[in-house]
Amino acid sequence: MIDGTGSPEASPAFQEAIGALYSVAYTLKFASKKEQGLDWKVMPLEGLFWTDDEGRLALDGKGNWNWTLLLLQPEFVTSEDVARAIAAAGKKQPLPGSRKLRLESFTEGPSVQTLYLGAYADEGPTIERMHAFITEQGYEPRGKHHEIYLGDPRRTAPERLRTVIRQPVRRA
Repeated sequence: MIDGTGSPEASPAFQEAIGALYSVAYTLKFASKKEQGLDWKVMPLEGLFWTDDEGRLALDGKGNWNWTLLLLQPEFVTSEDVARAIAAAGKKQPLPGSRKLRLESFTEGPSVQTLYLGAYADEGPTIERMHAFITEQGYEPRGKHHEIYLGDPRRTAPERLRTVIRQPVRRA
């Protein structure tokens, strides 16, 4: 995981975090395969987003967003493994985002989710419909807005990007 603030589209720290996460994840994967014979797939990038108003993401004020980017790791990966991977990946190329990288468990609990197809910038109406659905079902949003990116925006047209949009909930 790596934390930051600001608009995902405009924040250099956001792009640095993505680069650091993938560099370290692939370093972990290849070291594990070489040293222990254990292999796994590097999982899709995930993002948690929030503002000071818990459960309500201000869609028109991305500059005020807080975020955590994360990549799921196998349970056998340790903090020591991550530290070694950060050092090894940093020898290949500078990774300014790696200073904030950490290994941490994450539990979300009950959530409402949908698969969204389209550009990230156009998610607003889908998120608003999700929040209306949550209220209609007798729940309320809680915690951080969660997205799982199933496509690579460098290789996929914006209208074809697939994103799992999740919102943790609790009974109203």
